[in-house]
Order: sequence, then structure tokens, then C-alpha cells
Amino acid sequence: GSLSVGKITWHEEPPPPAVEAPLKSDRAALVDGNPKTVWRATPGEQAIIDLSRVRDFGGVRLDWAGRAPRAYEVAVSTDGHGWFAGKRIADSDGGTDLVALGEIDARYIRIAVSGTAALAEVSLLPLAVGEHANDLLRMAAKLAPKGDYPRAYLGRQSYWTLIGVAGGGSRSSLLSEDGAVELGPEGASLEPFVKMGRKRLSWADVAIEQNLKGGDLPMPGVEWRTKGMSLDVRAFAFGDSSHPFALARYDLRNTGAKRRDFELELAVRPMQVNPPAQFLTRPGGFSPIRHLKLGPDFAEINGRPAFYLWTRPTSRVAGTFQAGAPFAGMTSDEAREADGLAAGAYGFAMTLRPREKRSVVVVYPLSDDRAPPAKMRPDAIEAQVAQRWRETLSGTRLTLPKGAPEIGQNVDLAVAYILMLKDHDLLKPGARSYDRAWIRDGAMIAEALLRTGHFDVAVDFFKAYAPFVFASGKVPCCVDARGADPTPENDSNGEFAWLAGELIRYGWKPDEARPYWPRVRAALAYLDQERQSERTPANQTPETQNLYGLLPPSISHEGYSDKPAFSYWDDLWALKGYRGGAVLARALGDDAEAQRLTQTSEEFAGDLKASILATARKFHEDTISGAADRGDFDPTSTTIGLTTGAHRDDVPPDLARNTFDAYWARLVERQAKPAGYTPYELRSIAAFLRLKQPARARAALGYFLADQAPPAWRQWAEVVAVPRRKETFLGDLPHGWVESDFLRSALDLFAYERPDTRQMVLIEGFDPAWARLGETRLDHLHTPYGELSLRVSQSGGALDLAYDAEAAPPGGFVIDVATLMGKDARVVVDGKAASVPDNGELILHEARADVEISKGAR
Repeated sequence: GSLSVGKITWHEEPPPPAVEAPLKSDRAALVDGNPKTVWRATPGEQAIIDLSRVRDFGGVRLDWAGRAPRAYEVAVSTDGHGWFAGKRIADSDGGTDLVALGEIDARYIRIAVSGTAALAEVSLLPLAVGEHANDLLRMAAKLAPKGDYPRAYLGRQSYWTLIGVAGGGSRSSLLSEDGAVELGPEGASLEPFVKMGRKRLSWADVAIEQNLKGGDLPMPGVEWRTKGMSLDVRAFAFGDSSHPFALARYDLRNTGAKRRDFELELAVRPMQVNPPAQFLTRPGGFSPIRHLKLGPDFAEINGRPAFYLWTRPTSRVAGTFQAGAPFAGMTSDEAREADGLAAGAYGFAMTLRPREKRSVVVVYPLSDDRAPPAKMRPDAIEAQVAQRWRETLSGTRLTLPKGAPEIGQNVDLAVAYILMLKDHDLLKPGARSYDRAWIRDGAMIAEALLRTGHFDVAVDFFKAYAPFVFASGKVPCCVDARGADPTPENDSNGEFAWLAGELIRYGWKPDEARPYWPRVRAALAYLDQERQSERTPANQTPETQNLYGLLPPSISHEGYSDKPAFSYWDDLWALKGYRGGAVLARALGDDAEAQRLTQTSEEFAGDLKASILATARKFHEDTISGAADRGDFDPTSTTIGLTTGAHRDDVPPDLARNTFDAYWARLVERQAKPAGYTPYELRSIAAFLRLKQPARARAALGYFLADQAPPAWRQWAEVVAVPRRKETFLGDLPHGWVESDFLRSALDLFAYERPDTRQMVLIEGFDPAWARLGETRLDHLHTPYGELSLRVSQSGGALDLAYDAEAAPPGGFVIDVATLMGKDARVVVDGKAASVPDNGELILHEARADVEISKGAR
């Protein structure tokens, strides 16, 4: 063998930093790396450190030996003569000071003190710490005792939930899993600490549990427990959606056997509850407090009212970043800091007898309207809010017996979270990272709302989105305060037109829909144009025939943001859109256009199915690809070919079954070897039901329920992190589109539609074991054929289903008896024996019936 060495270039290592000082000076101790040697400064003295060359850095770290001077100043220079980036510190508590200076290029650092001090070490801060406050806070958190900072700044994933009113959207607050509340969107936070005697307790010192009022109302709480003390933090929003307020209540209880002194400390901190790993739309982490004023009954942040105290504090202090996270160095009730790192705290001292509880109440605005609300009894406000939510969620109700999966409670919360994320009339998937309205998310959320009786909300969303359709007929993928996003995502037109048709099927009056027909028609014409652009001889060669008749490439549902692709997600939505447009045209009396759209949908369905088969052959796959030009495996997007308005022959059945067999294998493997994923996979539950695999559907539901975070808040983020404390971008929490995926799939377990045959399939996903635990009820489910209620119980060894509908669908109610109870099952309908067809599906055309299903003799 041989070894070749190329040209060698020598680089001189820069000498270590030095201190300009007289030979007998102790200033050299500042850079000797020994914390035991110190520079003992007297008033007016300064030290100049020479870095030997101009360097990039973000600030300096000063390690004081004991107390810091009364004040000091840090400045930098490139030549030792002209000084800049000076920063004066007046309230340091000593210890370690992290002095961020911004993006610095300098050779010299000057430290001038006012007063006596002992400084042990000076070192440089990374450039990022000077540029980004989140990096500075992360470094401070690692140096501080655990608990002085939120866990998110220790590189640990933190979780949170939403505090809001229906229609409030981003005008909402967040509650962290550890009990901190966010004072409105991108706002500072209130974080609790408790002093018990001489001990100061933080989230790191107690056992913490989350809860919801009643177990199923969107009024979250956090409870701290440790020996001798419990703290219950509860928060909820009230008022109208344009000008909501939030109320945070802190109940401190002495759980010990002796009378004891406590102090609840509410820290005002320049950090959102939304953690620094969140980076879209409304980035998380740092929330600047440049001016903090703490009054006796209110606080101002940056000159605006931030919150109101309905309980009078016993102390209040404010200070700058260098005063220290535990606020030991703070003495004033007002602080200013140009870097936005001011902080403060209110103290509520109390002496509690054994089992005695004392409450502290804070109210804060969630909109620009900062006028304080009229002071009321907190219990009365809480009762009113709870009652309003009960009324809002009282329509469609799913109730399972104790011991069965808690699907009903999750249905209630999914609806509540979706309504809270709604911003006026726009349905949004999130209140922070995804504070925008997508037609993709909105159409699927709206369909879930239609089924749960929130018809007006779905209609209002469509009406609010329609004006954003471009003159060309192109439907924007999303809209926000800036207007419509022109990014080409070719699923949008189909979703828009499909939703219009769904609204008609659920009862939208034609006269009210008529003004929107021109926009729907333009959207469908745009689809025609796009589809025909790929219906060319160029796509009839052996290499390209699988692209024939499809929509052009787009980034679609963001799965192809690296490079636009021929996404079947787009095509399947376009197919639904043609069908939805035909429904609307027919309702408006435009029979000719309805017929044309029906014919177009049939032609497109043929092209699409042929493409799916051709793509499988091209890539030698036995599954349905996510995109025709990639041959990729994307079962989550493929679900849309089986569910949500799909016809049973839209996709090749063998390929569909193979696709979800493969997905099931991966899902099971993930239980043994956990890995991160997006809970959009909840859609697979509905796909398994269409494939007559209810056991898989129920098992998948169980897997996904286990990944709610935190479990007590019954919510999903857009991303499931594995391990749970691995810091990552979570999207929003809760995430409205994911919640709608759960909502549709959960309802499908009990009733879903086959739109091609105009049938309703009942209890396909029901587990007979649930009946042994007690009665299951689904009340007031809304369908295109009217309301439907059903109950399932056990009578002897038989399953007893009683359903009651406003009307039977034209194709009847379908009960898949064979899948439910076996091929030899016996059926009695309204007291009379009924025969079951060979396919195992019993079809009933009565609007109401009592059906008894029992296993046949072996």
C-alpha cells in the first residue's frame, strides 16, 4: 500500500487572551482559568483584556467571587482606543453574569467597576448567545439550579394546552404542563413558585399532574404535590371571541398536620409558554419585556396592561436579567432593560392551618382591548364558562360504559379544541405555529363539524374562504392576515368544491349557496385546465403513461416540499371536488352543468385508477404510491382514497388492502420500537373500517390515544416526539386538523356513509366486549340524511342495537353482521328473524329498528 500526503498549510494558533495591566497587578487572574484567583477591584478601576486578534463573539461571561460591584460597565474595541457596544449593569446579584452584547467583532474587552468587587474569570460567549435571546436563556438555565427556568430551556421537551373561547383563535393563552400561563399570543408568562418555610419550590421539586374540569371540558389545570403542600393551578377564558379574557386561579393548600407559613410567588418572565423549539408563524421562546411596572393590583408590560390582580399581593419586585432568576437581587417594583430581559414577581404570603386553602386570582386580556373586566366572583365566572361549554358540546354525544376506551370524552374535547382554534369564521389548525387557515385542513375539519351538529360553523368557514379564490379560479392553499398564499398546492380546488357539495348535502339552502356558485364553478374550470394539461400524447408513452390525466405536480400536503410531485392526494381531492360541484349544480337547478361534472368525474376516475395501477407496475410495488412519479409509500395520504367522501371503487381494492396491510405491520413494529410520527395517521382507523378490519381500527386507536400529551388533557400535537422529552418542533398543541382526524375516525366506528350507494354503515368498529360493560349511546349524530341516534347493549348473549333516524338513507342502513359476530350469526329485527345475505351485510330500510345479533351454533 501507499500513503500520499498533499500540500500542507500551517496556521499559527492565536495566543491566549491576556490582560493589559502592571506587572504586579492581579488582573491576570481574570483569564488564567482558575476560579480561585481573583481580581480585587476598587471603585473606578478597570481591566482591559486583549484577545490577541479580532474575534467573533456574542458577549462575555463574568464569574464574580461573591457579590458583584454596585454597578459595572462592559465595552469592546477593535484597536484599544475606540470603544463600543457598551453595556452598564446596575443590579447584578453576583455569581455568574452572562452579558450579551450582540454580534461582536472585537479584540479588546474593557470592564470598569463602580465599587469594590472580586472578579474571578472572564470568558467569551458564543456568537449565537449574543444574537438570539433564546440561546442566552438556554445558557442561563443550564447554569442555574434546576427549576429556576422552564424545562424547555434545559433542552427538554415541554407540553402545553390552549386556554381560549370558541372563535378566539390566536386570541388565546397557553398553560404549560408545569403550571405557567402565557399572557396572550407571543406574550410573557406567569410562572408559579412556592416558598414553604425557607425552602423555595419549583416545578422540579414537586410531583405534577394535569387535569380538566369534569374530565372533558376545555378548562385545564395543573396540580403540584409535595409533602406538606399542594398547589392547584386552573385557567380558563371567558368573554366574547373578539375581546376575550383569561382567568388563572392558584389554590395553595397546607396538606401537613401543623400550621405553616407559605408564600406563593408569581414570576413575570420574558418567556412564552410556547417553547423555543417552535419556529413557525409565531416563534416560541423569548418574549421581550423592556419595561415592567408592577402595581398593587395590575402589571404593565412595555407600557400596556398585562394582567390584573384580583387578590392583593404582599410584595412585588422587578429587575433586570442580571438580578438573577430567583429575583434575589431585585428591590424595585419597576424595571427597564433594552434587551427585553426584565422580569419580576409578586409575592402572596399566607399562614395556613392544616387542610386550609387560600386562593390567588389573576385576570389578563387576550386581545388588544386592554380595559379590565368587571370584577366578579371567580367561582361564578368558572361556573358560567363550564355551563357554556356543556351547552356547546351537548349536541352530538357519544357515551361508552366505564372500562371501555374513553372515546366519548375525547370526542367532546376534539370539538372544543377545534372551536377554540377557530378565528372568527376561519377554521385554523393552530393558535401559534399554524395560525393560518388552510382549505385543506378547513374542509376536513368542517366535515367533522357537520357530523357533530356545528353546521353554521362549517358554512361560515366556506363563506369566509370563498372571497380569497383568485380570478383564475385557483383556490389558495391558505390565507392569513396578509391575504391569500399563491403557493401552488393542487389539492385546494378539489377540497373547496367538495366542501360546497357537503354543505348542500347537510342542508345548506340553495338560495344561500347560489352567490358562491361562480367561485365554485371557476375552481372546477381551473381543475379542468390543470387536468387537461397532463392529458397529452407526451403522457402516453410506456415511461409516462402513469401520469396521463393527472393534475400537474405540486407540493401538495407539504409532503413534497422538496420537489413538486404528481401527488395522488391532489387527484383524489379533485375527484371529490368534481362530485361536490355536481351536487351543488344540481341543487341550484343547473342540470346541464351537473351532468357535465358527473361525466368529467367519471372520466377522471378512470384516468386516476389506471394511473395508480400503472404506477404500481412501473415501480414494481403491490401498494398504492403517494405520488405517481415517486413510487413512495404514504398510507396516511392514501386514506383519502377510501374515506371522507370516497367511493368504494376509487382505488384498486387489492392495492388498497396491501397498502394497509403494510402500514399495519409498520404500526405494530412501532409499538415495539417507538419512533416519532405525525398523528395524521389517525385517519388510518377509518381506512381499516372500510377494509372490514375493525380489530385493527380499535387497536390503532388505542395506540394513538396512548400518545396524547399530556394524557389528561386529551390532545394531540402535530408531531409525537420519541422519547417524550426529546426537544423537537411539535407544530401546535392541540392541533385542530389532527383533532378532526380523530373526530371523524371515532365517529366512523359507530356510523359512516358510503356515498356511492347512499348508505350508512352502523357499528362497524364496535367491540362486542364493550357491550358486556354496559350500554353505549351515540345521540344526535348528523348525517346527510338527517339525525341519527343509536344505542348498543347486551341482552343475554346477544348484541342489541337500537337505532332511530329522521329518515333512512336511500340505500338503507348497513350492519356488517359477519364482521361483527361471525358468518353464522343470527339476526332478529323488531322481533322477527332476518336472513343475512352471503356477503354478511344486513341492509335495513326502516328509519328505526331494534336489531338483535347473536352468534350462531357451531
